[in-house]
Amino acid sequence: MRSGDKTATVASLLALASLGVISARQLGALGHLPDLPGEVFQSDELTTSEDSKVLGLPDGPLGLGSFGLTLLLVSRGSDLTKYKAAFDLLYALSRSGGTYLKKQQLCGWCLVALGASAVSTAALWRQE
Repeated sequence: MRSGDKTATVASLLALASLGVISARQLGALGHLPDLPGEVFQSDELTTSEDSKVLGLPDGPLGLGSFGLTLLLVSRGSDLTKYKAAFDLLYALSRSGGTYLKKQQLCGWCLVALGASAVSTAALWRQE
């Protein structure tokens, strides 16, 4: 396995873990998400709002499926992996950035997935 693939695998697993926590909140398995200090961090409110839905579905489980597919592509050594990772990054950036621009609030758990997407994408695009 190439170095970039290893980094992307670890980053994807981190994103999956974060999205698992978000999904548990969105599906009612968790009553509260711990958050970073500061008024800007409102994970509970953001992950359960109508804005956290895509086509009526919570975005956490959708993200789990998306990052699961990215992990599968990495494990198979697919040439499409870097494009899929870039899609994950753009999607995570649009969700977090859009929420911040609209409400001036952030979800710490979502930022973990966003950061993991950035790491994964950078690692895959740097490798030959």
